[in-house]
Amino acid sequence: MRSSVRAMADGLYDLTERKYRVWEYRRMARRRLRAMGGGADCRAAYRRTVVPYWARFGVRPGLLWYRLFAAADGTVDPRYIPDDLWFDRILPYYSNPQFRRFGEDKNYHAVWLPEVRRPATVACRIAGVYYDGDYHIISREQAAERCLAFGDLLLKPSVDSGEGHDIRFIRRGELDRSAMLAALDGAGGNFLAQEAVVQHETLARLHPDSVNTLRIISFLFENEVHILSAILRVGGSGSRVDNVGAGGSACPVGPDGRLGRYSVNRQSQRSEYAPNGARWDTVTLPGYEKALAIIRAHHGKLAHFKLIGWDFAIDPAGEPVMIEFNTAPGQNQFCCGPTFGDLTDRVLTDVFLTKSLKGSQN
Repeated sequence: MRSSVRAMADGLYDLTERKYRVWEYRRMARRRLRAMGGGADCRAAYRRTVVPYWARFGVRPGLLWYRLFAAADGTVDPRYIPDDLWFDRILPYYSNPQFRRFGEDKNYHAVWLPEVRRPATVACRIAGVYYDGDYHIISREQAAERCLAFGDLLLKPSVDSGEGHDIRFIRRGELDRSAMLAALDGAGGNFLAQEAVVQHETLARLHPDSVNTLRIISFLFENEVHILSAILRVGGSGSRVDNVGAGGSACPVGPDGRLGRYSVNRQSQRSEYAPNGARWDTVTLPGYEKALAIIRAHHGKLAHFKLIGWDFAIDPAGEPVMIEFNTAPGQNQFCCGPTFGDLTDRVLTDVFLTKSLKGSQN
């Protein structure tokens, strides 16, 4: 058990982070509403359906969220989870925030899940210490030599990363020894240099400049792994990364791996067409069921994180390659509908009323 002082300090840090996220996501929601011209005019439906639904749990969510959620088709569904509640109450309840940074360190994903295929690690740095792909300590110079001898690779932060920020693509022969050492120095004290994934032709055709990846959200609830939603993230305008925040778009994936009719971009604009002009709903993803099987087999080992966002590429043979997992994922609601779907009542009852996990986080 933690000491009372440690518990108080952890709680204060957690509270500060949560309140910042609440402020940030409300700000982002207001900005998105302005870009959309105000969103849906749903005040009456909000009072009639949303307010009484959430009153059962002692919560009154903000109207702005449902103006956003209903913008596409005018439907006001009270089961949508506002982002401020997600990051302030729901995600911290199900995924231990005190373990999050350590659990999310991409350099340790091969340790947590050694059976799952990932891009080969060329070199990495953990808390200032350099390693090879088998976690043998090496020097800075040896790390640079390994990277120079390898083919095309990615250099990216292993902690505190997101939205494709600070990822560098390095082609073989592009850098000399001095420039590679400078690149490693510039990557900071925690980074990962790994092979660049070659993707399946089905995904490459949609937008060949980026590796287009699956984001699948799973939920360990009542001792069962549930697949909540899945999207395909596709780059745009020649971007090397597929993140929506970097100009890409996201399209929902059905249970059979077939893409939905519409994609959504950061401005909540919908499109029936991929960057290459193909209709989204004519595309079925290879390897999708295999990716789901990996998640179902392994999420149960990570009980401190009951909500996880998994990122997979699909290789030319149709096999999933896990890029990373995220223990503080956003929601796929703008593409896929209410996060918890038919589980919503049970989940909200657990979070706000029965609190079955109280005391489980130590």
